[in-house]
This record gives sequence, structure tokens and C-alpha cells, in this order.
Amino acid sequence: MRIINQQIYFKVLFFGTALAGKTTTLNWAYKNIIPESMKSSQDVRSVKTSFGQTMLFDFVPIKISDNIHIRFFTATGQDYYAGTRKMLFQDIDGVFFVVDSQKHELEHNKEFVTEFYQHLNSFVLDANDLSIIVLYNKQDLTEIYPADFLRKELELEQFPSYETCAVDGLNIKGAFSHMVQLCLKKLEGLRVQHAKSQT
Repeated sequence: MRIINQQIYFKVLFFGTALAGKTTTLNWAYKNIIPESMKSSQDVRSVKTSFGQTMLFDFVPIKISDNIHIRFFTATGQDYYAGTRKMLFQDIDGVFFVVDSQKHELEHNKEFVTEFYQHLNSFVLDANDLSIIVLYNKQDLTEIYPADFLRKELELEQFPSYETCAVDGLNIKGAFSHMVQLCLKKLEGLRVQHAKSQT
């Protein structure tokens, strides 16, 4: 969380393998659940490859109130641009870990879980201090592992999670609302701490 000129900025990152559905989830949310009054830009800002995949990141800023903003970023999942993922972890407040539920992506998902913790360690971040929500995406497909299996296999059981389909928006509204609530709860906790320190 950063405070600039009395404006409070939260940073939430979408992290996961290439083609897991990070950009699709963000686009669906932007078009379907974020009210026009909360949008700080006309569309999702993206840097794409010639194949239409995210090269660096996608970006959506929303305005919760007059002085509270949440900036959503997606980290590229492509190995070629892996170096850019680490820098996006700087100053993060929350993470949507997007898991590709397809069976052939299991080992790739495990690699990203390992990388996730490596990045947290690089910035001396504690997973317990972050708002982390896992999205088990592509649950509409056939050759997938169920979310319960993936939670245990990927060792992500400690985090709240949603079974999602980024194409039709299954459970995305609930996940977004949950993340916003976690960010605001963190802010309220800081306000209480500040008030106690003044007494």
C-alpha cells in the first residue's frame, strides 16, 4: 500500500502460468462487474506479443472512493519474459493466483507455486501479510483436476479459493469482491494501529 498526496493505492497482482486465464479474468471483471464510476481508465491497458499474449503486464486502475484506489496488474506467464514477473511483486498488497486446472498443466503450476514463494522471499514479503486468493480456472473443461485435488497437490490449502471460468465469469464477481474486502480490512487494521499509537 502506498500513500501519495493523501491518496491510498493498493496493488493487486494476477499471477500464474501462461494462458491460465489471468488477462481473460481481468477483462471479464472490467467489462461486467466494475461500475463505470469506479473505472479510472477507458479500457484495460496491455502490452501484448504479436500472438496476443501478455508480454509485460495488463493494468486496470479502479477507484473505490475519493481517496482509495486499487491497481490490478497481470504478470506474464511466458517463460521468455520471466524476468519481468519478479519486479511486479514490489509493493504488492494482494495476489490472485490463477491456476490452470487442466491436467497437463499440473507440473507447470507447481513450478509457479515455487516461483511465487521465491519472489515473496526476494522482497521479504510474508504470505500471511498479503491478501491471497487462488482461482482454480478452466473448471468448465473436461480434462481437468478438481479444485480439491489441486488445493492439496499444489499446497495452497491455506488460502481462500474459487472455482472459476474466466470466459463466462463463473465466481469472478465473488472473488473480486472478496479481494476488495481484504484490502479494505487491511486499511482498517492500519488505521486502528495508528489510532492506538496516538493514545
